[in-house]
Amino acid sequence: MKTKLLILAVLPLLFLGCDDMFDKGDTEKVYDGPAVVGFFPLEREVNVASGSTSIQIQLIGEQRDSNLSVAFSVAGTSTATAGTHFTIATSSPVTLESGTSTVNVVVNLIDGSLGAGEQVRLDLELEGADGVPASENLKVSRIFIRG
Repeated sequence: MKTKLLILAVLPLLFLGCDDMFDKGDTEKVYDGPAVVGFFPLEREVNVASGSTSIQIQLIGEQRDSNLSVAFSVAGTSTATAGTHFTIATSSPVTLESGTSTVNVVVNLIDGSLGAGEQVRLDLELEGADGVPASENLKVSRIFIRG
């Protein structure tokens, strides 16, 4: 009987310090580094027949009180050919409106440019913005276009 009472008395004490053991979730995580821009998602697979796809450019850091012009380009590592496999509907640089954190880059896919089972890769690369560099690990987005 004394053992059961001892367990009942000690058990609540074990949980008093557990707050630090559990993840608080995204509600308490705050990015406090320098502002950077990056792509999301970093990889995507699309069928050429789907017509189009879009990739987000995200501002990571505090939103700006003025527009931010962000440049991007097709990287030389791409195996997809502009005008044959795709066209980019959103011209570079894109404008991140003040008070926002994202803008979409729309890529139109040219149906019939690939046979069944064929694949090419479109690599988009961020060049950054005035005073806001591209994040080194988020600056290239790969779009795998399949026939």
